[in-house]
Amino acid sequence: MGRFLLALDHLIKRGLRFDYQRVEEEQRFLRGQLDVVKQMRQPPGRQHHFQIRHDIYLPDRPENRLLKFALDEVCKATKDAGNWRLAHELRSVLLEVPTSRNVQQDFKQWSSERLMAHYVPVKPWCELIIKQQMPLAVAGEWHGMSLLFPMEKLFERYVAASLNRDLMQDARLQTQTHTEYLCQHKGKNFFQLRPDLMVHHKNESWVLDTKWKRLNSSGEDKSYGLKQSDFYQLFAYGHKYLAGEGELVLIYPRRSAFDAPLQIFEFAPQLKLWVLPFDMERGVLLGAPEGFPLHSQELQSSEQSA
Repeated sequence: MGRFLLALDHLIKRGLRFDYQRVEEEQRFLRGQLDVVKQMRQPPGRQHHFQIRHDIYLPDRPENRLLKFALDEVCKATKDAGNWRLAHELRSVLLEVPTSRNVQQDFKQWSSERLMAHYVPVKPWCELIIKQQMPLAVAGEWHGMSLLFPMEKLFERYVAASLNRDLMQDARLQTQTHTEYLCQHKGKNFFQLRPDLMVHHKNESWVLDTKWKRLNSSGEDKSYGLKQSDFYQLFAYGHKYLAGEGELVLIYPRRSAFDAPLQIFEFAPQLKLWVLPFDMERGVLLGAPEGFPLHSQELQSSEQSA
């Protein structure tokens, strides 16, 4: 609904398309064209009334009627304050436009001529709202737009929200820390290092990085599907953010082929890397290292033992 309102707002600022509408009416004055046949058929005593036909330049055309119909639906359905305010502002601008009474017929009459090019961006959003279709990538005959989201970002934010919920009260979670750089050159910092998450508890810190990738711990692949570049990245994080001593965590989504932590990877005796699964259904990190400040740490340990 928000995207539809923004597209409609942009369209209105560029200008609505008007069209001539033929009007046939009776008036006491001449305007446009006199309908001679109807005029001659008038009964005696009504010669001072004129049967006329003329054109009026109105915004009453199929495209505008559909936009008004979709806008009315948004006004009734939206629960977002910003969308509600913008929808009612646009509604006041479209007061002269009637609502579509035959949606299917108006869509068939939607013009694709050159002068209607600025209507193209708003049409798919209008169709989604009027036909109540979800903008998802699904199979079917519908040809339109889908809303695609970067899953690695969604996974990272979901893990952060879940950990923030389960951490002890005196623990602190940081997202997208960016205080360290890989190196210096000519007195300036080069290549900023941005781990996804950092957890601080008392005098200890953990660097966590999320990866939206599939791992396989069944032994078919000796590297489990891990990427060497990810290990280089965590190695740099460990030296810059933990001064080469501490614990790093790589978090991957849990699946049937990866439902338990891998054995510890050692960069050095004092710098270790954990590769852990994250249960997305329950929003729980499995097999967190000892001392990691989770409320449910004891419960998770007992589940792993079972």
